[in-house]
Amino acid sequence: MSDYEGITTPDPERERLFQSVFHPSPLNEVAEAVSAATEDHCKIYVEKLGDRFRWSFATRAGGPYPQLRITAQFLRMDYSSLRGVGSREVGDGFCVQIVDEGEIGPDAWALLTFDEPASAYQVGLRVRSELEIDDHP
Repeated sequence: MSDYEGITTPDPERERLFQSVFHPSPLNEVAEAVSAATEDHCKIYVEKLGDRFRWSFATRAGGPYPQLRITAQFLRMDYSSLRGVGSREVGDGFCVQIVDEGEIGPDAWALLTFDEPASAYQVGLRVRSELEIDDHP
């Protein structure tokens, strides 16, 4: 049984943070969202598109179903209230939620593992390091 059973609408703040999964956003917005995600999940996918970024939970197997459950937990709502969650494979068999219609891929991407919750500042530094971005926080 989920802590959020019967809750049919997402937490507004979590819903705001989750928008950077679908819409390329400034790094500070993605870092804030990933920071919240690291409270409960350790595998995160991040990609860079020009000067914008997106993120997703990363799971090993099961296609969109684990993504649906994790997304509902992040949004603090009952998973049965969510509509289908799209997914695609990246890296060595990881499933992420970022699904594009176009053929243009990201400029850079990384799978990040967090051993404990990370602050937005820590996430930003980690993304800059992993994606080899030469600017200052």
